Amino acid sequence: MISSAFNTYDIFTMKLQSPIGRKKICLIDTESSDYDFYRTINKIKGFAELNELPPYFDAYQVREDSSKAICKMIERYLELNEDCAILIVDGLLDLLVNLNDEKESSLLTKWLKKITKQHNILLISVLHQSKSNLATTGHIGSASDRFAQSTLDITKDKDKNTYVLSSRFMRSDSDFEPVTLMNFQGIFKQVETEQEKTATGKKATDLDEIESKRLLHQIVTFPMPYADISSEIIERTATSKAFAKNLIKIWISKNYIVKDNQNNYKIL
Repeated sequence: MISSAFNTYDIFTMKLQSPIGRKKICLIDTESSDYDFYRTINKIKGFAELNELPPYFDAYQVREDSSKAICKMIERYLELNEDCAILIVDGLLDLLVNLNDEKESSLLTKWLKKITKQHNILLISVLHQSKSNLATTGHIGSASDRFAQSTLDITKDKDKNTYVLSSRFMRSDSDFEPVTLMNFQGIFKQVETEQEKTATGKKATDLDEIESKRLLHQIVTFPMPYADISSEIIERTATSKAFAKNLIKIWISKNYIVKDNQNNYKIL
């Protein structure tokens, strides 16, 4: 998700966008060792296809600090960086001393509401699930399900070697089709599920260049938003959302289309 903020196209159907004049993004990692922290940074670079991350991205590893100290550092960071619009906390449980303390969880929830309103930020947090029933962990898990704008689930299937991103709760938007990623020798790629393959029998990569460009010029006759292009592809080809998203990604990667300052896509 972070990587998608640094280029013009979505990554695994995700696109993180900052408001004009407030591009700064901050990652607070409360869990990783030094090795894993830098491994995460290198993954962000890899997905964004960058050798160096932009100066408007900050990342901090605070594994050794107390929950109180981490909260104070977050507050101070936001005070000093008014251009920060997006804060990612990985993970939320480390902002608590006792995850099963109802009062402490309630106070943390109120604090999160306070900093998001006071600093006008988007807060993205990672919260682990119980392995037994996939419920969010502790009292803070129950509270977050109530106050969060959206809750997304990421589940791992060890047998299939896949990760699936799905929507649990979308307060202000509609649900989306689950996104399935597979690890191919350390490289994650989006794959179609068996249900999607059965429904369409087609892949975006099956189109040759001539057919792909012909479809492009039939659809993008004027600057259009991503969602409209996707809908047109699905209607004209009788395929799935995954097919449309993969085809649009091909068009973007080959510079057939580019995004303008109105977030619409147009033919080059």
